[in-house]
Amino acid sequence: MTLSADQAMAKHAFNDYRKANYPALSEDKAFEYYATHLVTKQLGVSAEVVRQSIVGEGGDGGLDSVMILLNKTEFVGSGSVRLTNRKASLDGLQKGVPLDIVVVQSKNVDKWDSEVFPKIRDALQLMMDASVSVQKLREFPLNEDVIEAAQTLRKLQRKLVPLTPDVTFEVSYVCFAKKKDIDQYRVTKRGLLEKFLKDKLPTRTKVKVEYVGAERINDLDAQSSDFDVTLEFAKAPVRDGHALVGLVRVRDYAKFLRRPRSEAIREEMFAVNVRDFAGKTARVNAAIGETLAADDKSAFWWLNNGITIIADETSDPSETKWVLTNPLIVNGLQTSNVVHAFAVEKKITKKRLSQSLLVRVIKAPEPEIREAVITGTNNQTTVNSLQLHANDDLQIRLERYLRSKGWYYERRRYQYRNTQPKPPASKVRSVTELAQAMMAVHLLVPDTARARPATQLSTKAGFGRVFDQQLPELLYEKSLTVLEAVESYLQSGTGKSHADTATNARFYLASGHVIRSVGLKSLSTFSAAVSVKQIKARPTIVELDMLHSMLDAAVASLDDGKTARDQIFKGSELKKVFFDAILKLNGQP
Repeated sequence: MTLSADQAMAKHAFNDYRKANYPALSEDKAFEYYATHLVTKQLGVSAEVVRQSIVGEGGDGGLDSVMILLNKTEFVGSGSVRLTNRKASLDGLQKGVPLDIVVVQSKNVDKWDSEVFPKIRDALQLMMDASVSVQKLREFPLNEDVIEAAQTLRKLQRKLVPLTPDVTFEVSYVCFAKKKDIDQYRVTKRGLLEKFLKDKLPTRTKVKVEYVGAERINDLDAQSSDFDVTLEFAKAPVRDGHALVGLVRVRDYAKFLRRPRSEAIREEMFAVNVRDFAGKTARVNAAIGETLAADDKSAFWWLNNGITIIADETSDPSETKWVLTNPLIVNGLQTSNVVHAFAVEKKITKKRLSQSLLVRVIKAPEPEIREAVITGTNNQTTVNSLQLHANDDLQIRLERYLRSKGWYYERRRYQYRNTQPKPPASKVRSVTELAQAMMAVHLLVPDTARARPATQLSTKAGFGRVFDQQLPELLYEKSLTVLEAVESYLQSGTGKSHADTATNARFYLASGHVIRSVGLKSLSTFSAAVSVKQIKARPTIVELDMLHSMLDAAVASLDDGKTARDQIFKGSELKKVFFDAILKLNGQP
């Protein structure tokens, strides 16, 4: 069949994406990543988040990816602190916080399938009904990743009820078909799914169900993921090279921090700040709040160190209003959060709202300049945060070493956003992803890697166990390479023939490979640092298939048919049963 010009362009764009990012994946699997990347492009999510959202295996119910985002930035998975009963589980979230739920079905074909939206509706009907048990979801059948996404969504919606979130639910069906071939029958199918979602979800929910064909693919591919925010100065700022310095009224700065028509703060602007918000009651923040809530003879900016912002681009439609592209607040997180919180609560006096604070804006698209500014403005006492470790000697050394081996270690969020040429997404790994690989290979704790990596990294001791100065750099590289080989196997026909999804199995198979490849007979004698040269970086499909069968047997021995299987993988019992079987195979006395 002859392709239209739009179809040819769309396929060319996809082939370029696959070649640049996931050349080792099959066309169909790479298209799942591409489709999700396109649909969520305006949200500015990372390749890591795209990977986390993929659920498309057998029994996916017509869903290739399910992405749940809080405040446009925070991916919510089953291990998120937001789903726990901890007292601080909803800290930092304001009333009306944006909640985006994005469902994508992708088909690497040139024609529309009329049954895609009805199939998705049937799956969502079960997933969104809290009375439907895990057992019934499994019988539908839905795979374990989809079931996990369903449970995550159910729990999160219950947790967020007091905040009345601003919900957007988007379903996209992506393929290379032509827009003109969407006939009335297909329009009706789309409408039925849209009506179901509107009836099922709260009245204020924004629902979007879309056919994304060749023409729309080209539109989305051409769009930028940059975001622009307007900052209004009280007077024209002083310009010095690529920097601006000026005073911004408190009311205008509060507006700059908020999303349009919302009380939610733009979390993405704090992505590289090494601090977390210490809370309104912290001594320094309480003092800022007291100043905002009371008038005296001192102007606010006299009493405050001010704000430093870096941006990729700055432009001035007027002398006082400046448009900042991808602004990042690198210093002034505490002040910004207090200003935001007190403005939302209407605790700032009229006089203070009209007063100003000092703001520096530095145009710094080059990575080395950005890094220098971030480092130079964050040499104060800090609170615990993953970003806090970004400038550790070990982290910098790992970035350089792994780069020499073909990996792009993103020790700081958005680190490679403006790097040219852009690194392949399949070779970019975040701090959390490298840590998960180390947990599986170095610490042999696949359950922790699967369920609670953030918990492991949240303490100084936990972080130090994963990122130990004494460990050889080779171990970090080998951990990534082992995980890459396992994930490649899980995408193969052999890997897909097993019951469990890649999300559940990968860390266990990595740990199992390590135990097997060093011939371990007792866990107490294992040291990854000592055994690093014995660990084979590329396990064979035959070995992984055998380990996968052993893992299946271990899971089956613990599965009561009612509990979601992801809970088995997150528990400690499976590791013991699985490891014992491998140790016995190795000749454990």
